[in-house]
Amino acid sequence: MMWPALLRSCLPRSLHAQLMLSLLVLVTLVAGGSAFVELRQAQERRLVELDERANRIAHLFSQSLAQPLWNVDRDAIVRQLNTLRPSPEVVRLTVTATNYGVLADVRNAPTPRPDELVVRIRPIEYTPPGDAPRETVGEVRVELTRAVAAHDLAAARGAALATLALVLGVLYIATFLLIRQLVRDPIRRLEEMVDRIAGGDLDARCTIESRAELGRLAARVNVMAERLRTSTASLRESETKYRSIIENSLEGIFVLDRNGRLHDANRAMARLLGYADVASLLDTSAENAQPVAARPLTAAQVARLFETLERTGEIAGLEIPLTRADGAALWCQLNARGTGHGEAGPLRLEGQLTDISARRQAMEDLTRHRDQLEQEVRERVRTELELRDSREQLRQLSAHQESVREEERRQIAMTIHDELGQLLTAIKMDISLLKRMPIHGLEWKNKAAQMSELVERTIDIVRNIASHLRPAALNFGLLSALEWLVQDFARHNATTCSFRLEGAEPSLSDDRATAVFRIAQEALTNVSRHAQASRVEVVLCTVGQFVLEIRDDGIGFDVAGAAKGGSYGLQGMKERARMIGAQLRIVSADTAGSIVRLQFGESPQHCARIEAAAD
Repeated sequence: MMWPALLRSCLPRSLHAQLMLSLLVLVTLVAGGSAFVELRQAQERRLVELDERANRIAHLFSQSLAQPLWNVDRDAIVRQLNTLRPSPEVVRLTVTATNYGVLADVRNAPTPRPDELVVRIRPIEYTPPGDAPRETVGEVRVELTRAVAAHDLAAARGAALATLALVLGVLYIATFLLIRQLVRDPIRRLEEMVDRIAGGDLDARCTIESRAELGRLAARVNVMAERLRTSTASLRESETKYRSIIENSLEGIFVLDRNGRLHDANRAMARLLGYADVASLLDTSAENAQPVAARPLTAAQVARLFETLERTGEIAGLEIPLTRADGAALWCQLNARGTGHGEAGPLRLEGQLTDISARRQAMEDLTRHRDQLEQEVRERVRTELELRDSREQLRQLSAHQESVREEERRQIAMTIHDELGQLLTAIKMDISLLKRMPIHGLEWKNKAAQMSELVERTIDIVRNIASHLRPAALNFGLLSALEWLVQDFARHNATTCSFRLEGAEPSLSDDRATAVFRIAQEALTNVSRHAQASRVEVVLCTVGQFVLEIRDDGIGFDVAGAAKGGSYGLQGMKERARMIGAQLRIVSADTAGSIVRLQFGESPQHCARIEAAAD
């Protein structure tokens, strides 16, 4: 691809000069090629003739030197060799006898290069008189040079080149004058007429000087000029109609390039963007306009528009935000197509803008009302679901609580019947025996001690039953009740349990304190039954907010699965937290332990003030 361009750059721009150069190159190639072939053939013929001459000389000497060589007549041999010495092609003639060595050696010139030598060696045979056989008496060596032939060929080549140059010069001059008369001058006149037509003179016509190709070309240029004049008139009429439609359109019409510059716009476009006239609008998007931020479309919007054009081929119904000249925002709908496609895609964008700010505002209001309605519907549905779940959980919890109460009553009845009843029966029997026994003696003392022990055990049982129904520590505050609960858990379980207070001692109502205590009691009960923990920590924090946490390092459990599986203990804890206005959160994972967190939304001091005001 580079050689044709380089060749075109080296050629002259004039057609006349190009034709002359082409003719000169063509004739030179043809004549030079023919001369080269002819000289090459002449050289080959001369070399063949030289080889044949060397063969003839060697053959003649092998015949004529037989008798002198037999007689060993050196002078006769030298005389025969000297006959060819004046020849410029002879370099050396050597005669060698079989038994005497070199008898004659005639040199005519210095020995040339080996590639310029033509060497022929022939044996010299002599036939003695009588019936003696023919005998080889020596040999003759003939050396000829090709330099003479090369010199003659060089002279012939120079003469041929001189003749060729003379012929080319004459031919060039004649052709130059002929082409100038028949080609260059008519083409120059055609160029002048075409330039006049291109400059707007559609009445200019070319003079037809011949019927050859240039004459027919002139006629076609005249036809083209006539059609161009007709087309121009029609185009001007169409442009007038187009401009009238554009200017009277109620929609903003514009032409935009990739740099964000407006090349054309109508009055509706200027009014839409808040400009006094089209010129003011076009000035804001000029290349030297300052600031660039004041252009109707930002650089990001222009890049996005042309990217959409490259991807889809058109823009239909695109809603974009614009800014008016006074800074007011408006929404417009854009429809556009690309024009002037190049390597990077469309070079310009022809588009139409429609103001949809009012419609956009109406749609936004409608969307906002719809979203509000949907949000209210979702809230109502969520509330109904929560109420339904709460009612179901309350029913389950009520049934469970009733079952628990019945179980507690049964446990209390069995405990009183089995333990307390037996002890009281034993006391009754012992008292009956005491009535029959003397009032003194060791046996009486032992029996009295046993009765005292039974009475103490009965008191302990009654105390334990009362403590489980309602711990007496609650009467002294939540802090005392939690400390008693931790100590009781550590006393009845192998798991280490500790309690820590962060902040001041809380002051809660009896209902809230009882609910917090029952939630902690249920959490520790679950740890004892299921966690398989080695350590449990109860932390009460009253700094800022009321927070109670029960943490263990047990095996953990699936909180969501336990809630779905109908864990009444968890439901009871959540219901108690809801009743006192607290949030209960349980975090647990397999092999990661569990955390039960009870938190009031307000500080303990605020809770106390609310409860005091309620009282």
